Amino acid sequence: MKRKISAGLIISCIAAIAALVGVIAYVVNTGTNYYAKMGVDVMVLVLLIAGVVCELITIVLGIKGTSIVGDILPVCGSVLITAGALMLVNARIANLAAVFTFENSAANMADTTSCIVAIAACVVGMLVSILASFFDITTEVKA
Repeated sequence: MKRKISAGLIISCIAAIAALVGVIAYVVNTGTNYYAKMGVDVMVLVLLIAGVVCELITIVLGIKGTSIVGDILPVCGSVLITAGALMLVNARIANLAAVFTFENSAANMADTTSCIVAIAACVVGMLVSILASFFDITTEVKA
């Protein structure tokens, strides 16, 4: 039997890339003037990076064939990315409310842009990774 790439590979790649963009935007956000005083939440980084790694391992195992680990990892990746996205929202929600109401200035709004990008990318990664959990990376084709 020969293996052929399916839509699950593309969807899993999109999920991993979106979550990685969320991590990068979060790290950029922690370096801005307004959000630097909050520091880096290590749990957010660990969860999101672990979710990206799970998605990448899922892709590698899916290309080689289907196994029980390959069936469990997409769900683990989705759970980790979801938890990371929720922790990110939890870490930033009070600051976003403050910027949008009381501390509304051009500098704070500029610093908030990377925060919104990080949250949006993590949510997209979460939704796409949940969708990717329903697809196989490759399918078997009769030669």
